[in-house]
Amino acid sequence: MKFKKRQALAAAALVLVLTGAMLALSGAVKNALLAERMAAAQTVEAGFRKGLAETFGNLDEAEKLSYTIDLDDSDNLEPFRKRARRLVEENAHIAYAAYFREDTLEFIYPEERFGGLAGKDMADFAYSVTLAKFAKIPVVEGPASLDGEGEDVFLFLQPLYRGADYIGEAVVAMDSGYVLSSLGLEELEDGGYDYELWRLDFLGQTKTVIQSSNPAADYSDAVKHAFSLPATWNISILPKGGWITRGERAAIGLCALALGLVLLLAAALLWRTAYLQKRLQVAKYTDADSGLATMEGFLFFVDKRLAKAQDARLCVLQVQLGGFRRFTKFMGREELAAFLMRFRQGILDCFPEDTIATRLNDDTFLLAIFTGEGQDPARMAEDFVLQLHWKRRLEGRKVFITPRYCTVSYPEDGRDALSLVQVAGKRFEAASGRPG
Repeated sequence: MKFKKRQALAAAALVLVLTGAMLALSGAVKNALLAERMAAAQTVEAGFRKGLAETFGNLDEAEKLSYTIDLDDSDNLEPFRKRARRLVEENAHIAYAAYFREDTLEFIYPEERFGGLAGKDMADFAYSVTLAKFAKIPVVEGPASLDGEGEDVFLFLQPLYRGADYIGEAVVAMDSGYVLSSLGLEELEDGGYDYELWRLDFLGQTKTVIQSSNPAADYSDAVKHAFSLPATWNISILPKGGWITRGERAAIGLCALALGLVLLLAAALLWRTAYLQKRLQVAKYTDADSGLATMEGFLFFVDKRLAKAQDARLCVLQVQLGGFRRFTKFMGREELAAFLMRFRQGILDCFPEDTIATRLNDDTFLLAIFTGEGQDPARMAEDFVLQLHWKRRLEGRKVFITPRYCTVSYPEDGRDALSLVQVAGKRFEAASGRPG
């Protein structure tokens, strides 16, 4: 039972080790795959980032319009008007062009659509229109709508200063669809990436998603790039289906499971092979009649144990069953085998299970008893010998076994099995009063 328990514990430990190893392996594969894809996504993001500033620079018609304003003669708006009209008429994606003189909307085109807004104060418009004045830098803001108009536009705002004095700003409203299509976002999708373009307001408090290829995706661990317009804009990208898809996770898990099972089967096969080899070896050195080791096997197994643990606590017990020949007279093979089995059972009851026993001759036996701390081999031997006082009735009379024994110890009496056996034999003969 102890052997089977050790087997079960060893098997459980092996399963736990293999499970841990396969989990670590699958984790390493996932991490490697994640690192590779993160690096690829960062390369894609870097390429996207390089083209972003150039794209917004090309789209910023407000800056180009501002060059038509003579800062020393800002009352002369005719060059601005001409350029604004031509810009709107030649570009269907431009909703309007406007000019604020200080805080007042001085001019807006097309006039037939937006002329009614002329003369209004900047404070009457959305907060985004005032950003350029307060930020004192060019501003891109959107998507936004102009006072009830349903059309979403991006506002390109270019403030104008004469020295430190704010004199006004040029505004170009551009169709949001056109702006977004110019950013190259579709190239991210074509490259197998989901994206989310979003911005924070000028105060950095409110997030607005401008466009997303997959609103249901979780972009919390996406590769991100932030840029200022001057509100903080962000682009988050990740591979479609996530860094590692469910199918890939399942495939990695199944491969790890399959590998673990293969290793487990291989280990079981190796253990089985070793176990059978050990059984064959034991069978080779086992006496068929007694079930005990042969003398050759006794010497082999004892020396093998000593070679593994030279500090072992070993006691060799030699027992002679006095009167055994008479006791077993007229005994059949099966009855004799039963008494030998009784002898073997006594060994199992009194000594550790790794005790090695052999039968020197009909009535003499040798036992190699390996003990641990706190175990007294002398006491074990006494308990064992007490069990050997067998009796039976033969020809109407009681016949008894009278056991005698002696012990020798390793390494005091010998440093190998043969020397211990020889010393035990001499000591037994001396105790019996027979010449050596």
